[in-house]
Amino acid sequence: MCMKQNNYFQISHNRDKQISSIYFHSHDFYEIYFFVDGNVTYYIENECYNLEKGDVLVIPPGKIHRPVFEKVKEYERYVLWIFGEFIFAEKAIRTYLEQINQAILENNTRRVSFKDDDYSEVKILFDRLISDYFSRNELSEYTSESCNILLLDKILNALKASEGYISESECITVKVISYINENVVNAPTLDELAEKFYVSKYYLLHKFKEYTKTTIHQYILMKKTICQNKCL
Repeated sequence: MCMKQNNYFQISHNRDKQISSIYFHSHDFYEIYFFVDGNVTYYIENECYNLEKGDVLVIPPGKIHRPVFEKVKEYERYVLWIFGEFIFAEKAIRTYLEQINQAILENNTRRVSFKDDDYSEVKILFDRLISDYFSRNELSEYTSESCNILLLDKILNALKASEGYISESECITVKVISYINENVVNAPTLDELAEKFYVSKYYLLHKFKEYTKTTIHQYILMKKTICQNKCL
């Protein structure tokens, strides 16, 4: 594992054979997630992605997300965290992220897939970014910034060319999460949710806990906390 932190970003490259469950969580920074190997389904609030080698996910601040591991297999990924200080200090980073957010909204997806030469180029950028990040060379600060920009540029262009998001899960929980997200200020009660989706409270609680590893009440509290922090 490679990991280090500064005020601008954090980069890691991990290979795991034994994997613990990861529950829904959120960050106050951007996460760029590059999937290399494994059997992973990735949930980002009400979105569900069955990942393939070369997939990149863009997870903005405040979005609740979690990977689910389908089978025991080596799990390899790169994760880049871009902090607010970097976005504030560097206009290029800020502009790229703004345009990426716009492309996500227009194409209704936060996943792009890189194959063949494009995959190799993205992997080279992540590897170079890690190398520069840990380098003692005084120029590495500038080259790592360039790697970030080149990486965001490839993601932006791929998002613009994307065919959009097609839901890979239409289970009841996905619909409930979407409804809660749309009504988080005046969050619905369990009785209201059960009535709206024509299911029993027991069934809804069971399916929600199975999907998210948390309760409906805890999920709503998490979303309300995120919304309150945005307003501060």
